[in-house]
Amino acid sequence: MNNMKVTYISSTDLKNKTAEILNLVSFGGVEVIIKRHGRPLAKILPFKEEEKKANLKENLKKYFGAISNFAEVGKKRYFKRKTINL
Repeated sequence: MNNMKVTYISSTDLKNKTAEILNLVSFGGVEVIIKRHGRPLAKILPFKEEEKKANLKENLKKYFGAISNFAEVGKKRYFKRKTINL
């Protein structure tokens, strides 16, 4: 059962009080539903730490090894030596 607090705000309040609303969601754990003309338009939910970890693990599995070893690139680099006259 979801026991999260729900708050309804207008789209105008979202525009004028964005920082306050994000703090309420992030630190207060409140679900905010944005209404326009009395109809629900969007929902802002707190991001759970488990979701962050799951996304990180999923992305690591997906992209691990996608970037090749750059040893070959280092061999082909050329540097100009600058002469400094004092």
